[in-house]
Amino acid sequence: MDEVERRLRRLMPLDGTAPIHRLKPGEIYFNPKPHRLATLLGSCVAVCLWDEERRMGGMTHSLVPSGEQSDLHATDASIHELVRRMVRAGCRTSSMRAKLFGGFAPLKALGMAGTIGAANIESAVSVLRDYDISIVAQEIMGDGGIVIYQDTESGEVTGRKINPLQTAEDPD
Repeated sequence: MDEVERRLRRLMPLDGTAPIHRLKPGEIYFNPKPHRLATLLGSCVAVCLWDEERRMGGMTHSLVPSGEQSDLHATDASIHELVRRMVRAGCRTSSMRAKLFGGFAPLKALGMAGTIGAANIESAVSVLRDYDISIVAQEIMGDGGIVIYQDTESGEVTGRKINPLQTAEDPD
């Protein structure tokens, strides 16, 4: 077991024995077998999908709002791919629910607010609406970031907010 895996096991707030997988930017994860997923978000967006009937789920971690079909860094393409993989495993979009996270402005205090986070959220909401997948929970926009954890068997998602960076002149 490497150091990253040891840390993930220690910090994982979701109980269980299912393997832990950490998503990096531009990745999606789906496996019909139960897993516990973790990722860190700032302006990036994560969509956690869960099929209530099949008790299967997966997650995206995207950086930009849109892109080519094969570009999993793109919010729209990554959601389409995750839905495709879940449907191939027997899931139905009519029984899928979404939880949406991210789109924050982690560098706002440094004068680098940007609009990429808001555009990522807009893209995710649009694609989920096209599939008629309900968003049942969200923690989006604002300052800082969030670490999220998903149990793909139960659909449970929990998170821990991260405070935004502060300038040296404006410490909290």
